[in-house]
Amino acid sequence: MTEVFIRKASGLTRVISPWDALAYAFMNPGIMYCFLYLIWTMQLYPGVYMPIASIPGVLLMFLPALLYIWFSIAMPRSGGEYIWGSRIISPAWGFCAGWALSMVGMSWAGSCTYWAVSYGFNNALRSIAASTGPQFASHPLWQLANTLDSIPVMLVIGTLTIISFMAIMWRGARAAMILSWIGVITGILGHVVFWIAVATSGGPAAFIERFNAMSGTTYQALIEAAKIGWASKSFLGPGQYDMTITVSGGITYVALNTLGSTYTANIMGEIKDVRKSSILAMLGALILFLLFWTISYSLFYYAFTGEFWSAAAYATMYGGVTAWPFTNMPMPFFMLVYLNPNVAYAVIGSLMFAACTYASCMGMAFGPVRNLFAYSFDRVLPTFFSRTDRRGSPWSAVLLGTIIAWIFFIINVFTPTWILYSITAWFFAWMIVSVVGILFVYTGRGKQIFEKSPEIVKKKIGGVPIMIIWAVLSLIISAAVDYYTLIPFLNGSISSWNLVITAVFFIIPPFVIYYVSRAYHKMKGVPMELQFKEIPPD
Repeated sequence: MTEVFIRKASGLTRVISPWDALAYAFMNPGIMYCFLYLIWTMQLYPGVYMPIASIPGVLLMFLPALLYIWFSIAMPRSGGEYIWGSRIISPAWGFCAGWALSMVGMSWAGSCTYWAVSYGFNNALRSIAASTGPQFASHPLWQLANTLDSIPVMLVIGTLTIISFMAIMWRGARAAMILSWIGVITGILGHVVFWIAVATSGGPAAFIERFNAMSGTTYQALIEAAKIGWASKSFLGPGQYDMTITVSGGITYVALNTLGSTYTANIMGEIKDVRKSSILAMLGALILFLLFWTISYSLFYYAFTGEFWSAAAYATMYGGVTAWPFTNMPMPFFMLVYLNPNVAYAVIGSLMFAACTYASCMGMAFGPVRNLFAYSFDRVLPTFFSRTDRRGSPWSAVLLGTIIAWIFFIINVFTPTWILYSITAWFFAWMIVSVVGILFVYTGRGKQIFEKSPEIVKKKIGGVPIMIIWAVLSLIISAAVDYYTLIPFLNGSISSWNLVITAVFFIIPPFVIYYVSRAYHKMKGVPMELQFKEIPPD
């Protein structure tokens, strides 16, 4: 083993319990991101009805999750997709899948740092200001929120925020799991506070009345302006819904909101009781997502009306709507000011979003950092990044991850839509993983690993290995979602430049890095190909 790998043991320690794994999977994609994706989905998929869209969007993700569970049980190592792909089809394609998912996660960690501050904490300030009436924009707290949103200030706050949650990760897996539990608690509390606020309000009639009295505009003026705007672009307007659009929008944005839960597979080198943990975490998280999001999306449409959100989506995407009174994104917990007279609901909801998102930022970097460790352990990246400390923390990989997340944050501050197609890269990577799952059962080195796997991995239905079933269904779903993500590009809503950026950052680099690394080590007399014939040590 010493001739193949850089050391006999990974240096990571199995300290994450099954319940910790569930907390990580449930918190990681952002339990409260539905409060934000509501608007974005309606912008890119006019005519979507999110209370229904949330159901197929989550249900379809059970199939890729099952593929991930089976792989995690067969090869429980940090690195996930990279380990599976590099040992079954080729190091380059395994690295491509792992790289795409890692960079997407760290790009989200950087981007969501902005969300925690702007959409979370700053909305708490704006909620207090909005509760004072139509002159809210001149309120000192509204002005303070605008200052905190300014680029110079955001750069400082965001940088300190990234350093803080990466420092927690640096402390090791236990510290990261504690923050995951904090994310779960604050995320659940944020949802429950919103539900209580709706239940103790006067419903949509109260919202319209308060909105007309306090916003400086009227509900009807906003709806009429949006109807004209959407019609001018040949899209469905307020109060108009289409089932095809609902399915495509739901599959895209609701599915997007579940994706980080599979990062559980990338930290398997630190998880105890792998079989129980993978099943509990990845399936349990999806069940909880389905419950929370179905309830909250339904209340969004009930309390504020679906046509209001359609109008808000148009106004914030295209601008030029004089009846739109706000400069900020109208998050549902901010809009509670116009639904319930108790402003505490809006403030608490905003702060819970900030806290939950903060934990989520760490979570979306935690799995990818373990991938960076795995790449380094295999010499694809410099071996420096596989170093661990006495706590079993891969501190050098954390350092690299901090730098990457910070770079993505900086880019996002200046150009927020540049990674719009990161979800396309994600499902492209899942297509690779699905093909790996198909080849795992029957070909080459994969077959040898498959035959030595635990019995659950080798089970069959009607003579067909379950692994094949999960892989084929996952491939179909991944290809379909990739198509759905391209609809805004195909209908002209989004520039093709976003697709080019996706390829340049998330798909092309791993091939360049791998082949350069292989050439370098070949020149040094290191036969890298030998390590890809073995599963890395635990």
